[in-house]
Amino acid sequence: MTTLTDPLLPAPEPAGPPAVSRFEYNLLRILRFLLGSMPADQAQTLVYAKFQPAPPCLTRTCVRLIRDTLSKATVLHLVRAGGWRRDRFLRANQPVEGRVWDRLPLATRELSFSKHTLSFLVWLTSEKPTDTKEVWDAPPGELTAGDELFFSMAFDALRPLQDVVPVIAGKSVFDLNPLCWLLCPADFANGDEPEVPNFSPYMMGTRAAILECLQPMLAQRWIRSERSKGQIGDWKRMRHQGRAELAMLASFLKVAETSGRTDLARFVLRTATAILGNAELAPSFWTGGLQGSGPLRLADRLDTQRSALALPRQLDTMLRWDRAARAIGYFDDGYEASQLWKADWELARGDEITARAKRILDQLEPLKI
Repeated sequence: MTTLTDPLLPAPEPAGPPAVSRFEYNLLRILRFLLGSMPADQAQTLVYAKFQPAPPCLTRTCVRLIRDTLSKATVLHLVRAGGWRRDRFLRANQPVEGRVWDRLPLATRELSFSKHTLSFLVWLTSEKPTDTKEVWDAPPGELTAGDELFFSMAFDALRPLQDVVPVIAGKSVFDLNPLCWLLCPADFANGDEPEVPNFSPYMMGTRAAILECLQPMLAQRWIRSERSKGQIGDWKRMRHQGRAELAMLASFLKVAETSGRTDLARFVLRTATAILGNAELAPSFWTGGLQGSGPLRLADRLDTQRSALALPRQLDTMLRWDRAARAIGYFDDGYEASQLWKADWELARGDEITARAKRILDQLEPLKI
């Protein structure tokens, strides 16, 4: 069951066909756009326009329609992203096979939404994001798993509106949202020392279930991002993006290891296999589009190039996981979990792609012999 916490006290719903105000009608259309049911070009007018001031409260009919839309769209999103696949993930340190509704109990699969989802919809309907007098945000600690999933979908839908993305990316509900970072870390690359969110909550419970469903989508996003790096011409942009990806991957893999949920890093392994499958791959695959000679200092140029190869630099960590898994005996604790990782590693040709990643990284080092 998907539930929505209503912070408002609307009047009782009148009898007869559902009826909403003009403001609520626009809000519901924006909601459909944020959930992927409307193309961006059709929704631009809705997002950019300031319709009218927000009402004191929403009607019960509108809240019911919001709840119904959220419950159906978020579940459908997770099913399409990968929840429909028969797969194996860890539960209580034991591999469990099946689709997500077979692997996990109902309580783990329930999504709830807080008042912050409603308040964001009201704000986006009543304000123009690029020219607003009312600053909206919400404390990340108050967001539910459903909220974080919704905000990641909303951010994804708003990405084509290039002048809106920098405005909302600075809000905590997006900037400190682990799902937003996992899906598009480049959009939060705004400095040499990026602040990544805490991924620990996504190693258990409902958030882990969401991450299990998103594995195929995450792999697709990272593969597309890696393949597009060769088109980046600006050295500063490459440096910031690479550093954001490097910080995110290092933090995520560390949490996955300490939590015993290395299976949730499967998308990283699949991305590495897809990218490093070409034996002739060279650093220019990532850095070939950089224009000009770059920064004056050699150290800065090397740092930019190393940052661009954030993904290959993670293979050593995963190789260490594999060696640790192979050291676990049949009667040792964690044997079944180690077998799952070994199967993933062998399927991904882990030893081969790790050796290839090392060769590519060595080509960037001027003092290597």
